[in-house]
Amino acid sequence: MRATRPTSPASVEHRDAANISGSSSDVRAGTRTNVRSLDPVGRLVEQAKDGDKDAFGQVFRLHHDAIHRFARVHLGPDVDDAVAEVFTRAWICLPRYQPTGAPFVAWLYGIARHVVADELSRRSRVEPRAEIPETLAEWAEDERLALAEALAKLPPEQRIVIEMKFFLGLRNPEVAAAMDSTPNAVNAKQWRALGTLRDEMERD
Repeated sequence: MRATRPTSPASVEHRDAANISGSSSDVRAGTRTNVRSLDPVGRLVEQAKDGDKDAFGQVFRLHHDAIHRFARVHLGPDVDDAVAEVFTRAWICLPRYQPTGAPFVAWLYGIARHVVADELSRRSRVEPRAEIPETLAEWAEDERLALAEALAKLPPEQRIVIEMKFFLGLRNPEVAAAMDSTPNAVNAKQWRALGTLRDEMERD
């Protein structure tokens, strides 16, 4: 009978490494699970997709301020209803949400853009044009309007970059993932957009 050769620690380590890099579905699924477990928002979203309202409440609290900032620059201070509508639509659409590698807030941003557009359309039909502002607080609102108008003049991709970076607080790699682009391309769009915004604001 041939003697069984003892297994060295090095060979065990090599065998384990080979298993980790293997192509079996079990290994791939395990890797995805481990990566998702490191993403607290991803875990909450998965729980919310299963109907967990408490998990969705935590998602709401995590992203409320970012969506509020975005809505406020376009709609002014009275945005509570619009923000609530964003999260209402998100809850309804959540079962169809599929992770793409982009931050979840980028998906919320897509919904928020539609809500803002709907609200601006509604206001244009039912609200009279504001009078010229006289107080300092109203002048601050006038500056907001000027910013919103300047943003509307940007090419769509530049506007998205500015809104994602400065209103949602995303970094270049996160914006790039959301736009299927590269961080360098995002950075270039950001600087072109900022230059255009500066020129528009100075012109006004």
